[in-house]
Amino acid sequence: MQKILDSTQESLAQAFASLAHNAKRQRRVYLATIGVLMLIVLIVAVILVIADGLKLLDYRRTLDSQNAAEISLLLHREESFLRRVQFTLDYFDRAPQVSQAPDAVQQAIRQSGAARGKTDKADGDFDILVDQATRAAWGPRLGEKLGRLYEAAQSTLATQQAFELQQRATLIGLQEGYAVFLPSLTQPVADKAAGPGPSPTSPERLERVRALRATLERQIEAQTGKKLPAKGERIWLGPYLDPVDHVQMISAVSAYFEGNTPTTLISVDIPLDGLAARIAPPDTQGVILLMSADRRIVVSSKPISALTGKMLQQAVATTPSHLFHYGLAGSTFHEPMKPDFGYIVGFTPWAALAVALGWQLAVIAGFTALILLAIALMARYFGLQLLRKTFEEASRALESETLNHILVSATPVGLCIVRQSDYSILTANALAAELLRIEPGSKRLPPHVVSEFLAQTPDRPSATAFARIAAFVVAAEPLQVQQTMQPTSPVSDEGGPPARFLQLTYAPARYAGENVLFCAILDVTAQTLLEQELRRAQQASDAMMRARTNFFAAMSHEIRTPLNALLGNLELFARTPGLEMHLQRLSALSAASDTLRRVVNDVLDFSKIDAGAMMLVNQPMRLIDDFENIALTYAPMRGDRAIRFYALISPTLDQTLIGDRIRIAQIVNNLLSNAFKFTSSGKITLHAEVIEDSPGRAILTCRVSDSGAGMSEETLARLFKPFAQGELGTSRGASSTGLGLVICARLCELMGGKIFAESVPGVGSAFNVSIPLAKPSADVSTPTAPPGQRGNVLVLSYQREAAELMDQWLQRAGWAGHLVDSLAAAQASLRANRPDVLIVSGEFDLDAIATLRDSQPVGTVWITRAGPLQAEARGEGVLEVSEFNRTAVMAAIELVAEGTAPAPAPTVAQPAVLYPELLGLTVLVAEDNPLIQSLIDEQLTELGCVPTITHDGKQALTSFNQARFEVVLTDIHMPEMNGYELLAALREERAEVPVLAFSAASENDEAHGWRELGFSGSVTKPASLGELQAALLAVVPTLTRAEPGKLASAQAAASSAPVASVGTATTPLHEDDKARYTAMLKEHLQKDLPRLLAIVDAEDKQALAGWAHSASGAFVVMQEPQFVNECRQLQRLCRDNEHWTTEMDERAVSLHEALSDHYGLDEQSAH
Repeated sequence: MQKILDSTQESLAQAFASLAHNAKRQRRVYLATIGVLMLIVLIVAVILVIADGLKLLDYRRTLDSQNAAEISLLLHREESFLRRVQFTLDYFDRAPQVSQAPDAVQQAIRQSGAARGKTDKADGDFDILVDQATRAAWGPRLGEKLGRLYEAAQSTLATQQAFELQQRATLIGLQEGYAVFLPSLTQPVADKAAGPGPSPTSPERLERVRALRATLERQIEAQTGKKLPAKGERIWLGPYLDPVDHVQMISAVSAYFEGNTPTTLISVDIPLDGLAARIAPPDTQGVILLMSADRRIVVSSKPISALTGKMLQQAVATTPSHLFHYGLAGSTFHEPMKPDFGYIVGFTPWAALAVALGWQLAVIAGFTALILLAIALMARYFGLQLLRKTFEEASRALESETLNHILVSATPVGLCIVRQSDYSILTANALAAELLRIEPGSKRLPPHVVSEFLAQTPDRPSATAFARIAAFVVAAEPLQVQQTMQPTSPVSDEGGPPARFLQLTYAPARYAGENVLFCAILDVTAQTLLEQELRRAQQASDAMMRARTNFFAAMSHEIRTPLNALLGNLELFARTPGLEMHLQRLSALSAASDTLRRVVNDVLDFSKIDAGAMMLVNQPMRLIDDFENIALTYAPMRGDRAIRFYALISPTLDQTLIGDRIRIAQIVNNLLSNAFKFTSSGKITLHAEVIEDSPGRAILTCRVSDSGAGMSEETLARLFKPFAQGELGTSRGASSTGLGLVICARLCELMGGKIFAESVPGVGSAFNVSIPLAKPSADVSTPTAPPGQRGNVLVLSYQREAAELMDQWLQRAGWAGHLVDSLAAAQASLRANRPDVLIVSGEFDLDAIATLRDSQPVGTVWITRAGPLQAEARGEGVLEVSEFNRTAVMAAIELVAEGTAPAPAPTVAQPAVLYPELLGLTVLVAEDNPLIQSLIDEQLTELGCVPTITHDGKQALTSFNQARFEVVLTDIHMPEMNGYELLAALREERAEVPVLAFSAASENDEAHGWRELGFSGSVTKPASLGELQAALLAVVPTLTRAEPGKLASAQAAASSAPVASVGTATTPLHEDDKARYTAMLKEHLQKDLPRLLAIVDAEDKQALAGWAHSASGAFVVMQEPQFVNECRQLQRLCRDNEHWTTEMDERAVSLHEALSDHYGLDEQSAH
């Protein structure tokens, strides 16, 4: 513990140093955050100041833009005025006749050269000056010349006042010495009191005119390089000192031309002092000035220095219009005026801008100071809070670290943190280092542990590969790695210390910026050794179970083989003549042997299910056929007991479903067998229906109930356990192996269904089975169209449930049923309404039926348990039929409804065309299967031929030598002599006789080469009547002399609509034929199945192939594809293997069991 405390103290010192460093770092971060916050506030304040400044500058630019627009308008008016003056001068110069100037004006001009004129349309006057030389030149035309000048002056003054021009305009003669001032000069040239008479001459004013002309010419030459404006040209001059008014002016000048000679210089003057007042800013802050197009400063609202003027000229030159130029001295902007005049330029020094923004700056500065002060105070307050909180958290972290360090060091589990990249150890407690045998100073996991980690994640280790909590067990020492793969004892082989095992549980995590694994290590040596012991015990138990199962299977097979031989020999022995006195003993022996065989079959089935070798065969099926066959099988099994057997089969079974029909029949047979076995009197009911579960699935529900002794709850609990029924059977008065119900339960489980029993002691028992079945796909199943309304049927039956089921069958066929349960009710119904058909159950006799027919002569169907399988007449209008053959019942209803008498159904329908070539044709048939023999005999007879049936090739050859035959029809695989050997013998005797191969359609390898083998043709087995007819017509010798179209007609008849009743893959077998053939097949199998077991016992491969070939033909006729496939598999095995194999043995025995279960041969033998 002292070592742990020392380690803890060292860790705490390191933790304190780390906390101090973190605290300083957090304080620096905190102060930096406060500084950034204050800087943001200052930046916001600066942004607000800039926004206000820009707003003010934009306001000033708006005012200057307005001034620029007003000045541009003024300049435009000045230029327009010049154009109008030119038009005026041109008009009066070209006028053919003008009025004379007033006499007073003429007199004043002649006397002094100066006169003041007035205009009648405007309030104003003007001055006219003419020098002496010009007056002398004008001479007598003075009045005319002066009149033109006077009227032009009047019109010009009116135009000036109309343009609202307050500036002075001047007209100066260029070729003649005259001038006109509009309005008049401020100093009068004559006495104001004088009238309109001539004024005294004024040499001073004439001198001013000459000075003004010289000034204007100099300015024009200075700006344009020429003395006068060109024709139509207008030039802005200035600024310059006006020699007339002695003020700074700018002027717009143009010249009037007579032809190409300039005669008059026109000027309009604008004083600069008035223009400066017009553009001055309202708050007197900053400077506004006009700049010409060549960037000469025209006028300024305030005087500026030369340096400032140069800076403004450079700013205008480098900055586009409408944009501010920001320099060290201030902000500059300019707006264009007239394109040929220049710009209005605004300049605001930064100091002037600050003065203009005085109160705004004060408000922003105040708010900024308050916010900064608040931030400083809050920073100080929260800084103290943060320090206190940090201190508290650090204290808690140190306490937690101390406690965790003590817990990690003192825990009995090894803990460590491992890098995912290289599996190096970052940290580990003392127990982990001890368990992993980590050397001091080493930082690596043991290599065998690393290898186990890599085995857990075969790809490159990554965070996703370890994205779960996992564990594995590994040997503590590297040398024990191989031992973990084998059973390990607590002590090593060398007698050393016991092997040790570690369990590593790991989970992904992040630590110090790396992907790591947090590992917990436990010593699980005792647990691992215990698991190995349990594993060995489990393996031993499984081996014992397999040995038991194999023992049961082997013993059952070894017993079954001689038992079947015994049964076969007993059956053959019973047919020996002269043993009539021993028939009772032979029956007892046969019954005991059959009982023993059923026991062996149960044990074999149970062992196959227990070993998992029971295979299901799912295929399309119609359960109605199987359940009716089962009902027909059990109908006569009452013996001397008073038992009533009811088969309540729902019409829902009359549909195509997919499942294992053999195993379903096995379950139902077993339940009915038990019911008959344990019921001495009363009734037994078989109820079956199909319930729709989903669009692709249906549920078969079957219930077998009896009125036997019943069972207690304890008995029910042990009912489906193996070998439990043996004890129960003894108590119920019957012996049994106790495996039948277990087999039923296991088969239900294999098919996904379930079985359960209900029982009441002294009342009876009921077994309920439900099995899910698949439905065929939409392209396989053919929907049945709903039948039309047929008529009314009256049903009389004591059994309400049976009557309701009959009503369902009637509705399915289109009949409307009315149910009654007493003779009186039936008579009342007959008197009230005459039905089309009357159905009476077997509880009523013929006398009761006669009574009913006295009330109403209605066609009657009498359904009885012992009735015939085909309807037979029992008096006028009454047909009796078995209640266990639903097809025969519905056919009898049709006969009664149509009013036709019953007749035996033809086994083979008449062909569509009868050919005389076949009448009396003698045909020799070699066929070993009795069912095929019966079928081909009926078909040949129907065609008009005379058949002779033999059992094998040897007998056929004997018959051929004894009589004359025109055609031979031979099977291929037969005992004694096969079809190939018979063909060779016949060719030696009479080569001209046609020989047809009569073979199964599956033998495709042979079917393509019948003619190459010497046969005249072939007939597929089983063949329809049309196919057989076409084959015979193709080889009959007289056919070659007949009309050529007969063969084609026969072939067309065969291919278009075969009329034989034998079933094909697409044509279902007729119900009457199927019942007859089933009886024949059962009789044949009772003799032939013992031979199959004898073949298996002798391991005769050739005999097995012959038996399978013979049987497959019969199953093809019966449309039993599962048995056809099994027979062909046996044939293929016999063909592909040289010697007897285990698979042949298993398949043959399995086929024997399936056939026995399917056709109920065991139960029939027992009775």
